[in-house]
Amino acid sequence: MPALPLDQLQITHKDPKTGKLRTSPALHPEQKADRYFVLYKPPPKDNIPALVEEYLERATFVANDLDWLLALPHDKFWCQVIFDETLQKCLDSYLRYVPRKFDEGVASAPEVVDMQKRLHRSVFLTFLRMSTHKESKDHFISPSAFGEILYNNFLFDIPKILDLCVLFGKGNSPLLQKMIGNIFTQQPSYYSDLDETLPTILQVFSNILQHCGLQGDGASTTPQKLEERGRLTPSDMPLL
Repeated sequence: MPALPLDQLQITHKDPKTGKLRTSPALHPEQKADRYFVLYKPPPKDNIPALVEEYLERATFVANDLDWLLALPHDKFWCQVIFDETLQKCLDSYLRYVPRKFDEGVASAPEVVDMQKRLHRSVFLTFLRMSTHKESKDHFISPSAFGEILYNNFLFDIPKILDLCVLFGKGNSPLLQKMIGNIFTQQPSYYSDLDETLPTILQVFSNILQHCGLQGDGASTTPQKLEERGRLTPSDMPLL
């Protein structure tokens, strides 16, 4: 008998209140483990021992929790992903606050660098698994339900996808392409979201070019040095 997709699977378990057996969907809030995922915070800009220790303590919690999540079986993993808001906030905090390669900063302590690499890998593997609707012939979610799960629970959106490209594009290109391909294939609504987002992104790039003297009626034939136009801050650059 073929295995049922997780979104159609029913499980029988004992009601903790009555002690009687009852049936409920495999994807149900009651199947979520009681676990609290802490928010990610970036490494300290200064290698002050106390700040480094504080960062490592928090980062270890995040890394251990993600390792625990990745080790869960298919059904438990998806219950946690769908119904645990602290997990999604944790992942969002990483995408938002993790230092980019172009960010300025001092050289971090070796233990901080190692921890950042561990977190980087665990976060990527988490999103990769979240983008996969079929792990094996016995463990899968039907494509239509999978697309709804991704979209209706905001597991992915265009800003997240752009962050994933920036953070993981170098060195993980084949897997990243597979991830994004799966997301857009199973949920075509992301195409319309991308269409709505692109004009704003292009306008931002256009504004940057104008402020750098590379676009517009007064643009010179050669790039202008930023200091020749006066010092600008992000708040001086309108988004629209």
